[in-house]
Amino acid sequence: MSAQPTRHVVLVTYGEPTRSAFVDQLVYSWRILVGLTRTVAPIPLPLLPLIAVARARHRTRLWGRHAYQSPLEPLTVGQGRALKTALTAAGPSETWQVHVAYEFRRPLLDEVLKALPAGDPVYVVPMYAADSSFTHALSRGTAASLARQSARKHPVAVLGALDVDVLADVSARHVLDRLSVEPQWRGERTALVLAAHGTVTNPSRPIDTGLAATDALRNAIVARLSPHFGAVTHGWLNHTRGGRWTEPAIEDTMKDVVARGYSRVVYYPYGFLADNAESELEGRLALAGHPFESRYVACLNDSPHLMEAVVRQILEHGAPFRRSDGQPAAVSVPA
Repeated sequence: MSAQPTRHVVLVTYGEPTRSAFVDQLVYSWRILVGLTRTVAPIPLPLLPLIAVARARHRTRLWGRHAYQSPLEPLTVGQGRALKTALTAAGPSETWQVHVAYEFRRPLLDEVLKALPAGDPVYVVPMYAADSSFTHALSRGTAASLARQSARKHPVAVLGALDVDVLADVSARHVLDRLSVEPQWRGERTALVLAAHGTVTNPSRPIDTGLAATDALRNAIVARLSPHFGAVTHGWLNHTRGGRWTEPAIEDTMKDVVARGYSRVVYYPYGFLADNAESELEGRLALAGHPFESRYVACLNDSPHLMEAVVRQILEHGAPFRRSDGQPAAVSVPA
């Protein structure tokens, strides 16, 4: 009897650098511009180096000024360890290996996929809350490219975002768990502010910005958490270039919370599955300078509830499993 093949799971994130070092930030910014931004925005080729340098310089200065180091890489590695433990417990008859790959930093996703043994099934799990051209579509494109090149000798399944209701349940439970021993952060005098990365609402090319999926997730979380707070509101972490951005911006949301007289604010960046510079540093800056007490609730990170949801999604891959918009939650790219 032949041994069963090892099942491989590859967790994918953008790969934000851990340090504020200029070279690290420059490489990261360049790869994002070439591999993502330029595919959806008509940026002239000669401008790419100038924009990459400007972005890297800005991030280096900002991170340095606030003595910030990104936890995303160690958090993703921790998610991998937690996921392997949960998979082994749920499917003890299988042999599981969990790997970490990045879209814009080494080890890159295509490098990790090429290095896996031929014949072993592979599940790619993009660790993003909403499926869009900026998230899961990147991993699907990488897997499809390798298939066309015959660089993979066996199928690769790229899973979609978790079902909206599943992720909303996990998120609401996470927030309430974090505040369970701090009753002062709930009730009528406390506002819950939900935050997510914004997007342009008038893209120059037809793309899925993930706005509808993010809105659906937020609405589902609001429905679950509204009974526990005086108000549940939201704001977008926007950039300033590229078109018209989502509203309200997080800065305007904070002003509104102040105007409504709330003395305490709980801030939860629901749009991220792991903490990073946008969830932590930008969140910290958004909360600063306002006349209210604030409590930051970390992202899901290696939450056992999140791990359980991802395990179910992987194990159910062979069964019908669809996203809330009716599209397949997993896309198989044949070898």
